[in-house]
Amino acid sequence: MVLILLNKMNIKSIPTRLLNMFKLPLPYRLGGSGLTEMRIPPGWNYQQYLEIYGQVGWLFGAVSLIANSVADSDWSLYQRQGQGKYKEIEEHPLLDLLDFVNPFQTGYQFRLMAQTYLSLLGECFIVLDYNRLGVPAQMWLAPPGFMHVIPSAEKYISHYEYRRGTQAIRLETAEVIHILDPNPANPYRGLGATQSISSDLDSERYAARYQSKLFFNDARPGMVIKIPGEQPPTEEREQLYKEWNAKFRGWGNAYKTAFLWGGADVSNITMTNRDMDFTRLRTATKNVILAAYHIPLSLIGAAEVGSRARAEADEYIFAKYTIKPALQRLREAYNEQLCPLFDDKIELDFENPVPEDRTTLVDECERMVRAGVYTREFAQELLGHSPTDMKGGTYLMPMNILPELAKSVVAASKAKQLYAGLSEESKEAHWRVYAAKTEGEERMFVKVLKRLFNEQQDEVIANLRQFGNADFDEIKATEHFADAFKPIIHEIYQEHYTTTIEGLKPENPHKQAEFLAQDALEWIATRSLSLAKMVNGTTKDELRVALAEGFRLGEGTDKLAGRIGEYYRNGYERRAPMVARTETIAASAEGTREGYKDLGVKQVEWLTAIDERQCPDCEALNGERWALDEATMPPLHPNCRCCHLPVLD
Repeated sequence: MVLILLNKMNIKSIPTRLLNMFKLPLPYRLGGSGLTEMRIPPGWNYQQYLEIYGQVGWLFGAVSLIANSVADSDWSLYQRQGQGKYKEIEEHPLLDLLDFVNPFQTGYQFRLMAQTYLSLLGECFIVLDYNRLGVPAQMWLAPPGFMHVIPSAEKYISHYEYRRGTQAIRLETAEVIHILDPNPANPYRGLGATQSISSDLDSERYAARYQSKLFFNDARPGMVIKIPGEQPPTEEREQLYKEWNAKFRGWGNAYKTAFLWGGADVSNITMTNRDMDFTRLRTATKNVILAAYHIPLSLIGAAEVGSRARAEADEYIFAKYTIKPALQRLREAYNEQLCPLFDDKIELDFENPVPEDRTTLVDECERMVRAGVYTREFAQELLGHSPTDMKGGTYLMPMNILPELAKSVVAASKAKQLYAGLSEESKEAHWRVYAAKTEGEERMFVKVLKRLFNEQQDEVIANLRQFGNADFDEIKATEHFADAFKPIIHEIYQEHYTTTIEGLKPENPHKQAEFLAQDALEWIATRSLSLAKMVNGTTKDELRVALAEGFRLGEGTDKLAGRIGEYYRNGYERRAPMVARTETIAASAEGTREGYKDLGVKQVEWLTAIDERQCPDCEALNGERWALDEATMPPLHPNCRCCHLPVLD
């Protein structure tokens, strides 16, 4: 359905069904379901929020800076493939739609306007125009002031309506993508930063008008001249008015000295800018506006940039905390509501706008190499260089830093030097490096779990629609999950084993398997299979419980499919982080233990995680020592992040 929301509407492009709708009476009155529309603060409506954008300079600067930054983003399309891989799609109708949204707007203009609505009103409505193939061919932005969300007690939202005067166009939920910053007072509508500072915007607008009137002096008396005695004749009064205005009215005559005769007296009746603390007032309002939109002062010319480091820091903060969240909001809406209309295995993503914090990375590498935590090769890798390509060169190295040592005997000596007699501060530093490393490894697990859950959700819904059985083949699922988990567990195991032995990564990560003994490979295979059984067994039990209520109520296929989708979404958000962390710690602990074994370490010490998730059981083990083969292995419980230290004499 094509919807052109302009004052001058192109009648030929609107289907007959919509034209007939203009003749229908409004079919819905608010309050029918006990739910309400958004209410605008007293004295303000949608149009006023949009108009003030062009009346307050600081607001215009903040909103346009954000909108242009979002509109300037680069987007790519990917297809989900097996084994957690994504393939970029360079040509697709969806990419064409994003570039040529409709005959009257470019993709840049569309994103610019959408973000402007979101910044000012906290929401935007994208209306989809479907072609004969049943996929969107055009997209239109409907002004939020004319859009109405029609609640439903049964399905949350019944439909949408676009209203102009007494006419209304009904839009089904499949035709509208509603992107919003949720309003806690009304979850059906958005809440923008502008709405939170309306009083401050009023102050800024009136202050600017006051300043303008002060310059041009619109015949408002700034003082009263008192002349004793009787009122002079009309001719004299008019002559006095003309002479006074000619000499003193207007900004060009400000602060001229006036002389009065005949006992006339002057009384001031207005305050000056200084009396009102005018400069401080406008500065405070400016700061409130920029703070509401998370704009560093230097980016909008409100403060001196200072050093280059300060400018780069401001750009980093703006990109990370303002632009990236705005792009994530668009990405989630596109991937959940637009991409499935073309293909349920495609996803849109944007180029990360956050610049690399190069200075911090270089400082980190320098400190960690100097402390003996990072090897030179690992630091080269973090900085984007290939250690293999850089071999053979001559490097300057402080005398207190040992060169790389590959032999296990010398490596044991190095480990002894690093770990013998560690202070509490050194232990804490060791754990924090370990925690940061495993957090990066957890993301591999989370990404694969998301793909596996999505695939299994599709299988369950397909079985429901085709066979009426909302289930999956647990044996095949276990094999599939185990195959997906195995390379990740292997990589984590290998990484921590190799780091323990050599203090560096293998030059060729594709040949890691040849470094591991057979018993290590067997542990990886067994752990992968048991994890797959656990994940799918839990899913089967929880899915049965989640659907029980739907079966009891006799719900149809669509509602049951909705319950399945909701379960998998919630299950992923709830289970994936815990599974990823627990299995990452288990694999890293086993790899480290195997490394200690090959180094000849006989005893290990338990190091309890130093964070807010520390539990009494783990805390009680802190500092406990065991023989390596008899040691209690982390994780002690789900989400545990404890580790072992070698005990070296």
